[in-house]
Amino acid sequence: MKLLVNAVVSLTALFSLNALASNNSYVYSNIEYCQLQSQAVASSQLDAYARKLGFAPELHECRTLLQPQLIEQRELELSKQLRDLQRGSVIRINKKAEQKLAALPAAERAEVLKRFGLR
Repeated sequence: MKLLVNAVVSLTALFSLNALASNNSYVYSNIEYCQLQSQAVASSQLDAYARKLGFAPELHECRTLLQPQLIEQRELELSKQLRDLQRGSVIRINKKAEQKLAALPAAERAEVLKRFGLR
């Protein structure tokens, strides 16, 4: 009888701990709140997120949190524009490199050209 009671108590404790762990698995962050705010989501969604977070970050906090991401995004856009400009321009390789490419097997040549964005 003791074994049965102990088994039931242990299983109940195990399942209740598992249920508690599954409820608290998501981590709320002020960065995510600021990203949602910058995406202009519904105010009810922002209010619910602020309740889960425990506070609503102020506008100047969001600016400082998101500024590095915006700078990085601008740099990525600029590098994309530069790559697009290079693709449209004529890139000529010298004769020595051309001879080396011609000497390579076809598969290796295709890999080299792909690596440098020439194909």
